[in-house]
Amino acid sequence: MMITDPDDFFSKGCGRCARFDSPGCVTRQWAHGLAKLRDIMRSVDLVETAKWGHPCYMFAGRNLVLIGAFRSDFRLTFFNAGLMTDPEGVLERQGPNTRTAGMIRFTANDQVAEMEPVIRAY
Repeated sequence: MMITDPDDFFSKGCGRCARFDSPGCVTRQWAHGLAKLRDIMRSVDLVETAKWGHPCYMFAGRNLVLIGAFRSDFRLTFFNAGLMTDPEGVLERQGPNTRTAGMIRFTANDQVAEMEPVIRAY
């Protein structure tokens, strides 16, 4: 059962695996960083919704960015990243077959606060 309310992602997880709403959910490991990302997204007047079991942030009816949590990291994934510039060189490709670098990966909760000015600019 994937979540349909973004609040559930931050309190229970995405609902895509058996660890949903349990201490083993990866959203617990990254709770502080995920909450900080959410605060940043909300502060720039994006509309928050849940899509594919993850918080999705929209502007003018278009998907802009998705928050995701994994065992080894959590990330912001940008839609249409090919249209973006990356002056700070922080965007990464999601995998070896991905053509465009379109995500910012975090491996520690405190990295979000450190990168906040860059996140806001992007």
